[in-house]
Amino acid sequence: MINIIIHIGPPKTGTSAIQKWLKDHTDDLKQCGVYYPEHLEDSNGVSSGNLLSIFERTKNDYTFSVQRLEALVKRTIALGCNTLLLSSEFFFNRLFKELKSLSNVKMIAYVRNPADLFESHYNQSVKRHGNVSAFKAHIALPMQSIKLLGEYADVLGERFILRAYHESLFVEGNIVSDFLYALKIPIKNVIKSRRVNNSYCLEALEVKRWFNAYDLRNHSNSLDRVLQAYKYGLSDFTFVNRNQFNDYKRQSIKRIKDLYEQSHFDNGLQLVDLISQQEHSSFCKQEINKSQCEKVFLFIAQKNPNLLKRLALYVYAQPHVKNKSPFAESLFELVSPKEALPNFAEYIKDCLYNRYGLSSPSDVEATPDKKASFREHASCLLQARFSLVAYIKAFIASYQ
Repeated sequence: MINIIIHIGPPKTGTSAIQKWLKDHTDDLKQCGVYYPEHLEDSNGVSSGNLLSIFERTKNDYTFSVQRLEALVKRTIALGCNTLLLSSEFFFNRLFKELKSLSNVKMIAYVRNPADLFESHYNQSVKRHGNVSAFKAHIALPMQSIKLLGEYADVLGERFILRAYHESLFVEGNIVSDFLYALKIPIKNVIKSRRVNNSYCLEALEVKRWFNAYDLRNHSNSLDRVLQAYKYGLSDFTFVNRNQFNDYKRQSIKRIKDLYEQSHFDNGLQLVDLISQQEHSSFCKQEINKSQCEKVFLFIAQKNPNLLKRLALYVYAQPHVKNKSPFAESLFELVSPKEALPNFAEYIKDCLYNRYGLSSPSDVEATPDKKASFREHASCLLQARFSLVAYIKAFIASYQ
């Protein structure tokens, strides 16, 4: 009988770090009788894990595939392993309705302080999901993750392994060591895993939030990868004021106590104690000045000069988007129209690879500035698959 263990996250509980380690140590896992299927990852080690190992991509979503799971079980047996291990935070919201088809499966998940999770989810929404809105504190903390963990616990019972997410509670102070310990996988002396899917510092977060207002085509992912490496700003910060923090603390403690009563999980009460002892600090307003903004742009230029030029071109080409100070002026000072405009050979190449394709601007009043002529022509240029006339007009305007 093959053991099937599925790690479901949830999001923002070290999933990327766990998957990175598992992917890099498949041979060590096989020696312990564990098969962890390969999956792709980006340059920062971030991926969707084993989502496509047991889900099929459909037109607008993903569909669970029993056939893919059965094929993996056969592969596990062929490799001489006794355990199939899968991991993806995407499973968290997708597998609950499939539990009837997974009657012999064990699952593992982590429970994190809901207050920390709330702000982390906001930062992730800016980082990966195009959010342009400023952080807004809610009176009641969102508790969907805790609620769903409780529902998994009710259905799975002893087949559900739930653990506290807090660095001071991890075995050996390491999320990967803690994960392996929980699954009784006898790999010792795990080298502390590097942080994956790094959180943005304040300055990077605000620059990304501003860029989210623009259609950047395929450059948004490249921007994300560069901003994860920016370490010269404020990393310890919160947008939650002291009164709201104390209220969130009370809500978090109550909900985790309730979950612990429902499903006694390792270090649950210790997690409650740690939340109780947590102090409010590093509150800041959600804004940065021109100097901070320029430092981020210069870092992007250092890491990927062409990326900053492309970003500037797309910003120039969307004058209907309201420019928020100090971002546009800082960007335009660093990258002039002449520098942002690709040379003619690059323009032809971009058109051949269909890298342009901005939609026509909506009926929004354009922001007036001294570069208005170039911005108008750049907008026309990026809306066309290829136009010699549009390029010539933009080229002439770039020198004005």
